[in-house]
Amino acid sequence: MQVYGREFQVGSLDEIHYIVVDMMKKMPKGKALDFPAGTGRLSWMLHNEGFDVTAADIGTALFCNPEIPVIKGDLDGRFPFDDGSFDYAFCIDGPEHVENMYHTFREFSRVLKKGGLFTMSYPNYSNIECRLRNIFYGVLEPVEPYFEKENKNNGHINRPPYPLVKMALNYAGLEIENITSEKTKYNQLFLLPVSLLIFLFTKIKGEKGKKKYWLDETNSWKILMGGNGLIISARKIK
Repeated sequence: MQVYGREFQVGSLDEIHYIVVDMMKKMPKGKALDFPAGTGRLSWMLHNEGFDVTAADIGTALFCNPEIPVIKGDLDGRFPFDDGSFDYAFCIDGPEHVENMYHTFREFSRVLKKGGLFTMSYPNYSNIECRLRNIFYGVLEPVEPYFEKENKNNGHINRPPYPLVKMALNYAGLEIENITSEKTKYNQLFLLPVSLLIFLFTKIKGEKGKKKYWLDETNSWKILMGGNGLIISARKIK
């Protein structure tokens, strides 16, 4: 996929980078961390919008941007950056690949300045399609490919629903400001009757459901009827 005059191979959902950059066009320029950077399409797009970008990935050989520093790093290890180094941090389609997202989010929070913005994307395991799949299959995605050790770094070894993602962000001192999806899944509309029952359940549970389970967010239209990926922005408040 060519963008800003350069060709990139992209492993994430194609729409996500464009949505993220459109969001960032409204933000003051600053230092940004793109981790995992992959081949570097998001890094390149942010660089061309005037951000001071540093990229990181567990493998740096495929990174395509000689103008941008790229550093070897592991989302499951200590990030190779000082505390408070960045105004912005991005983890696009990364949380589902980590062993411990609590650790990963704490590290992103550590390297962000106070008031810095963390933007992440991950598969929407809380939409109505995934919830029904879990009922019939007992799991959100296939498990067979992940028995092979060599697939560990590439596989979705972490598959949290939205409330657990929010919990991990909050533990890291990151407060959610915005949630969106990469697209509307029109083929989910035939499941709307089931969703209406869930909306009704949410209303009946009221404040108790909101407080104990965050039902107002988890069962909101943007998540329950959302696309394959969620894009979440969270502010460092501690």
